[in-house]
Amino acid sequence: MAKKKKRRRPKAGPPPGQRPELATANGEPAKKSEKAESKGSKAPVKPGYRGPLIRAVLVAVLFYPYLVYIAREEPGTALLISLGAFVVMLPAGVALDRIRYRIQMRRYRQQLEGQRAE
Repeated sequence: MAKKKKRRRPKAGPPPGQRPELATANGEPAKKSEKAESKGSKAPVKPGYRGPLIRAVLVAVLFYPYLVYIAREEPGTALLISLGAFVVMLPAGVALDRIRYRIQMRRYRQQLEGQRAE
C-alpha cells in the first residue's frame, strides 16, 4: 500500500506585520515606547463588594466540610463557625480591596506625573 501525501492547510490568521492593534491612527506601525505606554497606562478599577462577597462565600462553603469531615465537629457547630468565618471575611476583604486600590492609585498617579515631566 502506498502512503497518501498529507495535504497542507493554509495557515490561519493575518500575514506577518499586519496586526491592526499595533498600528497607529495613520496606519504606521507603533513604536516600542507607544506600545509600552498603552500597555500599563490603565487606571485601577474602584473596588466594590462583589469580589469580597464571592471570596467570603467561598471560604465559608469550603470551611464547613473541612470542619465536619476532617475536624470532626458537629454539623450545627460547624455551620455556626462557617457563618462566623463569613462575617469576619466580608469586612476584611472589603478593607483589603480598598487598601490595594489606594496603593494602585498612588502608583498610577506617580506614573502619570512621570510621563508629564518627560
